[in-house]
Amino acid sequence: MRKYILYLVVLNLIFFSSSFAQLSHSKEIDVSVEVQQELFPVIAKFLSEGNIYSNIPGLVNWKIHNNRNDTVRLSVISEIPEWTSPVITTIELKPNENKVVIQSPFGVNLLSKHPIVPTTIMLKVKNDDKIIFEETRNLKVRSADEMIWSMYTPYDFASLIAAWVTPNDEAVEKILSNAKEKLFERSLSGYQSSDIISQVKAIFNAVKNAKVSYVNSTMSFGKVGVTQRVRLPRESISQKSANCIDGAVLFASLFENIGLQPVIVLIPGHAFVGVRLASNSKETLFIETTMVGRNILNSILSLTTTFDAAVQKGNEEFNNASKNNPRELRVIDIKQAREKGIYPLW
Repeated sequence: MRKYILYLVVLNLIFFSSSFAQLSHSKEIDVSVEVQQELFPVIAKFLSEGNIYSNIPGLVNWKIHNNRNDTVRLSVISEIPEWTSPVITTIELKPNENKVVIQSPFGVNLLSKHPIVPTTIMLKVKNDDKIIFEETRNLKVRSADEMIWSMYTPYDFASLIAAWVTPNDEAVEKILSNAKEKLFERSLSGYQSSDIISQVKAIFNAVKNAKVSYVNSTMSFGKVGVTQRVRLPRESISQKSANCIDGAVLFASLFENIGLQPVIVLIPGHAFVGVRLASNSKETLFIETTMVGRNILNSILSLTTTFDAAVQKGNEEFNNASKNNPRELRVIDIKQAREKGIYPLW
C-alpha cells in the first residue's frame, strides 16, 4: 500500500507539473491558469453538467486579480478545437479583488473510442473586446472508455464507474427479454415481486446462455493516476468477453434496468457485483461474475449450479474482505452515485 501511495504522489507531481503559468498581458489585470495534462471524458461530462465533487478537479483553473481602481467585467474562455465548444464564463472583479474560475470543456466528440490523442486547448481572457490574455497549451485526450480509479489516494475516483452502468442499452434489454422467458410468470418486476433471487438467477443464466465468459484485459496507458479500460455492457455481450469489472457493470446494468439496486464491490485487484434484496436494504446478495462462463462439467462434478457457485464465491469474497481487509474494501452504490449526478456516459 505504501508503494501504491508513493506511486500516486509521483504521478500527480507529473500531472500538475506542466500546467502552471503566471502571465500578465495587462499590468492592470493579473492572470494565471493551470491546465491538467490529460482529459478524461467521464470527468469532463460529470463536471460539465454542473456537478461538484471535492476530489475531482476541473480541467482549467484560472486565478485572476484586478489591480485597477474600478470594477472590471471579463470573459474567461477555454476551448479544445474539434472536441468541444468554447466555455465562456463572465465575471466582475472589484478593485483589488481575486477570483478563481474553474472550467471543464465538454463535447459529444469526447464520447468516442480512440488511442490517446494529443491536442491543444485555447485559453483567452477578454476585457470587453480586448484580449488581455491568450495562450495555447498542449493536452492529451483519453478514450471515453478509460476509467480513472485513483488520482491522489486509492479509489478516490471509484464512484465514476457508475457511468459505465448503462441500463437502457438495447443489448441489456435483449438479455432481460431472454431472462424473463425463463420465469414462470414471464415477468421481471424488480422489488414489486417478493422473489428477488429468482429474478437475479434468471438474469445470470441469460448472460450465461449468451456465452459471455471471463477474459483478462486491463491494460491502459497514460501518465495520470491509476486507469483502466472498461467495456460497456453491449461490448461484453457482443464480444462474449468480460473481465471482472466488465462483468460487474454488465450485471449492475441489468439489475438497475428492472428497478433493483446494484452495488459494485472493489477489493485489491478485483471487482464483483451485489444486489440489494429489498429497496434500500443492507441485505445484499453478492455474485462473482467471472464464474458466469464456468464449464457445465464443473456444475456436474460439484453438484452445484453455476449461479449458486457464483453467489457462494461472491459472498465469501465480501465477507473475507470485510473481516480481513476492510480499509481496502469499496462498495459503489449505483443508486447513491446517480444521486450525486453520475449518470451513464452513453
